[in-house]
Order: sequence, then C-alpha cells, then structure tokens
Amino acid sequence: MTDGLKRRDFLKVLGVSGAGAGALGCSTDRVERLLPYVVPPEDITPGVATWYTTVCDECEAGCGMWVRTREGRVVKVEGNPEHPVSQGALCSRGHSSLQALYNPDRFAGPMLRQGGQLQPITWDDAEQMLADRLADAGEYYLFSGSTGSSLTGLIADFVGATGGQVVRYDPLAEAPLREASRIAFGRDVVPWYDLEEARFLVSFGADFLESWLSPVRDGRGFARMSGVDEQGAKGRFAFVGSRLSLTGQNADEWLPIQPGSEALVALAMANVVADGGASAGPYRDIVAAYTPENVAGVTGVEAESIRELAERFAEVPSLALGPGVAGQHRGATAANVAVAILNSVAGNVGSTVHYDAPQLDAPSAGFAPMQQAIEAMSGGQVGAALVLGSNPAYALPASSGFREAFANVAFKVSFASAMDETAALADLILPDRHFLESWGDSSSRPGQWSVRQPAMRPVPHF
Repeated sequence: MTDGLKRRDFLKVLGVSGAGAGALGCSTDRVERLLPYVVPPEDITPGVATWYTTVCDECEAGCGMWVRTREGRVVKVEGNPEHPVSQGALCSRGHSSLQALYNPDRFAGPMLRQGGQLQPITWDDAEQMLADRLADAGEYYLFSGSTGSSLTGLIADFVGATGGQVVRYDPLAEAPLREASRIAFGRDVVPWYDLEEARFLVSFGADFLESWLSPVRDGRGFARMSGVDEQGAKGRFAFVGSRLSLTGQNADEWLPIQPGSEALVALAMANVVADGGASAGPYRDIVAAYTPENVAGVTGVEAESIRELAERFAEVPSLALGPGVAGQHRGATAANVAVAILNSVAGNVGSTVHYDAPQLDAPSAGFAPMQQAIEAMSGGQVGAALVLGSNPAYALPASSGFREAFANVAFKVSFASAMDETAALADLILPDRHFLESWGDSSSRPGQWSVRQPAMRPVPHF
C-alpha cells in the first residue's frame, strides 16, 4: 500500500459515512469517512471522547443534545446548554433514548413475510417490491407519527404525487388544545405558556413536569416560578385533577375532582373572576351559566373552595394549564376551551399565555382522519398501508377496529426499527434508523430551526 495508494486514501475508499461526513462532502472534495474503529482514524485518540450536537427526537419539544461518543459509539447524551429549548437539561425520555439505539432486537435489514414468517431480503428487492406494490395499489395510506419539518413536507409531497393519503396519529398529540385555541381565539395553534412569569399556577390535570408539551422547558420555568425571590416571596401552585400525578405531587395544594369535570371547575372559577360573567366579554353567557354552587355537586369540590381558588387566581399574575394528556376524553376540547376562557377573563393572554408565539409547529388533526382511514380499510378500498414512526395497533383501543381493518389491507409495510404490535401485522418491514444515526431537522416554534446530525454509524451495520 506504499506505492500509489496510501493508507488514508484506502480508508476513504472502503469507509462508510459517519457523523460529519455528509457536511464535509458538501463543502470540500476531501471527504473523511469513518470506519467502525477496527482501524481508527489517525486524528482520533483512543480513550478520548468525541462530542456531537444534535436534536432529540423522542417527542416534538425538540430539545438540543450533546452526544458523547467513544471509539465511534454513543455512550451518553446530555442537554445542550446553548439550545433555546433544553438550555443544558434533558428529560428522562431523552436520556433513555440509548435504550432504543442499542435494542438487541433491532432489525438488521428488510424483512418479508413468507409463509407466515418474516424472512430477511435485500434492500434492492425490498425497495423494488414497495415501488411495484404502491404503483398497483391505487388508494393507499401512510400512517405517520411525529417527524421533523423537512421530512413531514417530503412525505406529504411523495404520498400526494403517488395517489396516497397521509394520516398522522400520535397518541400524545394536542389536537384538543389546538381546536380549543381555534374556537376561543381563531388560532389553530398550541399556545406558548410562560410559567416563569406566573405567581399563581393552576393545572387542571396537565402533567407538565412529566409528559406534556415541553417538560424540560416547563420544568425550568416552574422551578423559577416556585423559587424564593429577592423579596422572600415565591409563586404558588394548585393542582386540580382526579389523579395525583408526578406534577401534582410537586404542587402546594391538590383539589381532587371527579374525572372529566375539569371544564366545570374552570368555568366556575371564570364566573368568580368575571363577577358572574359581567366582565367576561364574548364569553359572558357561558361563564354566567356556571357558578361554584352549580358545579360543586358534580365536581366533588365545595363551592367555597372553588371561590377561594378563583379569588387568589385573580389577585396576582396567574396561569391556568390543562387538562393535557390526562384529560384526552370526550370532553377534552371543551375542557381546553374552558381553561382558555379562564385565562382570558383573568387577563393572562399576552402575559403568561401567548397565542401569537405558538409552539410545537406541527400539524395535528385529531382522530377523525384515522377513523376515516379505518372505515376505508375495513371496506376493502385500500390497496396498501404504510406505517412510519407510529404504532397505532398498540396505541388505539381495541374498540377502534384498527387491527381488523389493517389486517384487511392486501399489502402492509412498517418502518419500525424493532418489532412492535403494528410491525407484527406487516407484510414488509423496512427498518428506519434511530435519530442518533440519521440526519433530520426540528422546529418546535415558528422561526426556530435545529438540525439533527448522525452521531454514529448505524448499530445494525456493526
């Protein structure tokens, strides 16, 4: 190898792209490609960690990450202190993302169901089969979970050009909150909540410290709100919910209510704040109809407790949240409307809750499109069904009929990286890469963009 072909050139020819190779390829002809450290690159010192920045893809919050690698493999993730969302912190889901990365049951390549059993096939054969079956399918659906902004647009363009329909289903999506924002203020957005600016916080079941919207950002805001300031004062937090969640355990007081009665308590509080509805503006009639005395028997909370809570809510800069994922029942949209009305009559819109600076800039259409797709699949009108980043066979209740409808489709494809309930029903599996192995982007707020880069070579390729 000393004559003609040098060692570094040899590595360039035989290497497989690693973190940073794509970026270098865009800017120079001298492309460095990383081997899986059987022969380590000359500029890497064994035993010394290499760090990469990327964006967490465990939820839509889009927290910035620092990724620590050793000898080409990710060993730890931390929050990026320079990212506007994470600011150096990371939630438990982000920290546990390595469990999925190193899942020993990950598929090493495409799998085709033959004779009732999944058998490995080549990527060329799998891609050709997918192209042929989609061309013959006519109408088909692509069920998608949360994806980055660019990938969401790419999927929509591809599916639209090939005669399909995209149905996004995420069991943690905030469709009721978006619909409530549209009803109350004409804005189809998830509002931005500024917990740090509030001095009295009321959550109607929203578990914002564990799973709602952006736990890292909201946890930081809650810590600053409830901390003692220079004057020796601190904000107060009341949790109004039927179940004492992790967030509720951090509250100063808990008002247990009957499940599904969040809207009644919120409207009764709005009634007190707005003097019986007189100062409720366009919400006057609905606020006047719900007094603490009228709802006490249904909610399980005494009228005097509701009245006292509302009076404190109106005295200082306040904020009402909820009901979040814990309240995704039939009355979820109504409950979110009631909370929006409470924030409005208390003067919180524009101070602690912002509809002109929304978050989670991703579409959310609720369950109606999924229900239409289930009916179409049940009627034999669908030639193919693709599932990317979602597991509806697990997330949807048995009464939805998704399993039976999905099984009725002639050609079913899953992009799951490991076996799940939906992939177990699929005819073809094309395993997707983990977010720590792939490129992507994220936009948790309009005008705020983050780029995700691979931090290591795909695990199944080792």
